[in-house]
Amino acid sequence: MSMLGRFSGQFARVSNGTLNVLKHDFHASAAACGRKHPKQIRKENLDKRAAKIAEFERTKPSPVLSKHTPFFSTLHTPASAYASTNDTQHFLTKEDRTELFEQLPRNVVEKSRLSAVEGVEEALKHEQTKVEQLQKIVGLQNGNAKAVQLWNVQRALQWFQRKEGDTGSPEVQAAVYTIRILNLNSHLQQHRKDKHNYRQLRMMVHKRAKILKYLKRKSQDRYHQCLAELGLEPRAVEGELVV
Repeated sequence: MSMLGRFSGQFARVSNGTLNVLKHDFHASAAACGRKHPKQIRKENLDKRAAKIAEFERTKPSPVLSKHTPFFSTLHTPASAYASTNDTQHFLTKEDRTELFEQLPRNVVEKSRLSAVEGVEEALKHEQTKVEQLQKIVGLQNGNAKAVQLWNVQRALQWFQRKEGDTGSPEVQAAVYTIRILNLNSHLQQHRKDKHNYRQLRMMVHKRAKILKYLKRKSQDRYHQCLAELGLEPRAVEGELVV
C-alpha cells in the first residue's frame, strides 16, 4: 500500500471517530431542547402574575367617583343651582310653594283694608312684590353650597325611598353617602392639603361600602339595582378600598 493510501485510511478513521464524538456530545432531542429550568419557569410565572395584578389594578374603578346615571341628572351643582328659578331651599314642596306664593297673598289681601280702598287687583300687585322678594330669599339660586347639598339629599330621599317617609333604607343611606362623597371630593380637588376632610372622605367611602355589603346579604337584586342607579361597579365597593 502506498503512503498516500495509508494516510487516507488513517484520516478516515480519525474523521469517523471525531464525528462519533461530536454526535455523542451534542446530540439533543426536541423534548430536551424545549425543557426549561425550574427557576426560569418560576420567574415566568411570577412575571405573568405581576402583569395580571397590574392590569387588575389599572382597570379597577374608582371607589369615589360614579358613572353618570339618570339619577345624577336630577341633581344640582352650585353652578346649575344659580341658574335654577323653580327650586327652593328649606325642603319646600310643591304644595308649600302654591300656598305660600299664590294662596297666602290673596288671603292677606282679602282680609286687609287695602283691598277695600284700592281694590283687590291693585292690592295683589303690592303683595306680588313681596312674593317676588320672598322667592329670591328661599330660592336655591341664592343658596350656598350647603343648601345645594341639602337639596340634593332631599332629591335622593325621593328617588330611592321604598315607601312614603322612608329615610333609613340601605338604598337611601347609600345614595346620601354618595352625594356627600361627591361633594367632598369636589372640595378636595380645589383644596388638596385639607387632610382632615380627606380622612372624612375615606371614612364615608368605607361606611357606604358597609351599607352596600349589608344590602347585598339582604337582597342581591336590590344590591345590583342600587349600584346601577348610583353608577357604581361591584369592584368599587367590595374588597380592599384604597382612597
